[in-house]
Amino acid sequence: MRLIGQAWVYRVGNSIVRVENAFAWIGWAQERLVINDETAKSAQGWFGAKRDFDEDWLTPTGEGVLKVRLVAGLMGIHCRVTLDDQGIEPEALEAAVWSGAKGEWPAPEVWEPAGDKRWHASPIPPNSHR
Repeated sequence: MRLIGQAWVYRVGNSIVRVENAFAWIGWAQERLVINDETAKSAQGWFGAKRDFDEDWLTPTGEGVLKVRLVAGLMGIHCRVTLDDQGIEPEALEAAVWSGAKGEWPAPEVWEPAGDKRWHASPIPPNSHR
């Protein structure tokens, strides 16, 4: 199946956090949270409109929670990442297109800067409550 993917890349402390989403026009969607090149959470299914991931996170002041929210909208997929309810802006937006089975992800070198494909990989504004 042909999959269209987008990724939001964040720096949280000394860690690189990637939120990846992919979909096929037939209604399939898959998402994953990748921390320092290791998949921490993943989900997949048919016709999903929203996905939330929570990950315990050690902060300089103690334990915290990294929260990820992906929301499907009319013009694409939107992502919000917070650490203890403080919004984090992405450092980069990336896109990829590949053929694969459900749940498969492309090799790292397939991802490229989103450039003019940004319409489907946009962050949710930090103060939004979507």
